[in-house]
Amino acid sequence: MRTPIHTPYKNGKGGVQVGLEPISSSEWLEIDNLFLSEIQNKKNLFNTKHKQVYQDTPESINSQKEVLESILENLLLYHPKHYEKAKKNLTFRDNLTPLESAALLVQEDLLIMMPKDEEYFLSAASLCSPSNWSLREKFKKSLLDLHKDVPSYSDLIGERVNHLFTNLKNNRIFQRFNWSIYESPELYQPALNKASINRADNISETNAGDKLFIRVERQTIKKLNISKSILFTVRVHITPLVEIKNDLDLLKDLKKGIKNLTVPLKYYKSIDQIEEPLTSWLKAAINSLE
Repeated sequence: MRTPIHTPYKNGKGGVQVGLEPISSSEWLEIDNLFLSEIQNKKNLFNTKHKQVYQDTPESINSQKEVLESILENLLLYHPKHYEKAKKNLTFRDNLTPLESAALLVQEDLLIMMPKDEEYFLSAASLCSPSNWSLREKFKKSLLDLHKDVPSYSDLIGERVNHLFTNLKNNRIFQRFNWSIYESPELYQPALNKASINRADNISETNAGDKLFIRVERQTIKKLNISKSILFTVRVHITPLVEIKNDLDLLKDLKKGIKNLTVPLKYYKSIDQIEEPLTSWLKAAINSLE
């Protein structure tokens, strides 16, 4: 059993929050033993579903170059052994854009938000691990429009996030986390919208541990020095639910986190469709350890 690296549902957290915390440059990029398989997944998607996982605008090219330089600099400084291995991935195809090259150096998805009239717009992205959304449908939209379906986002935190983006200082890096429960361990989970997700009707208290997966997104933001664009990174971590069955604290935290979700958020995360068997499995696992 492998303990999850990140547990944003700790202490029953589950709502929509800005939740940004500053991190050092050395903590920015995550590299682990899944690197080779996840980069191969990116290559496969670039070859077979390129328009679904990659989009850019002509005006984003300078920001793309700055992203590539920033990532290369970070790898060389903090991950020198990985730096040399990672560069080999850039030979898999000719004529890679700077952002495609950057995406093949790291496990994170990379999204560039460019400023215009005091707002930020999605101007380039390599998104190989979408969590039930469509890059093609969201491309070129503003920060607020990207999150328009998130319950309470525009009312409670939309202006705060836009203000944060506008006032973010160069070289400062922040991270936040998001989590949900999925039925598949696949990283590539696109969807036109959250409302289109239909969960399987065969999830039960008995098999929920084997059929469900905790999907955690680690998101970071960083303002680029020259272009003043925002680089938004997303790394997805997937843990089979069964892997926490012997961790009493995590079981209780996740159960509380699900309970603390508002009804709109349960619907948004599609947890409402599996809440009963999921909660029953968690209760049974908790009872077995107490």
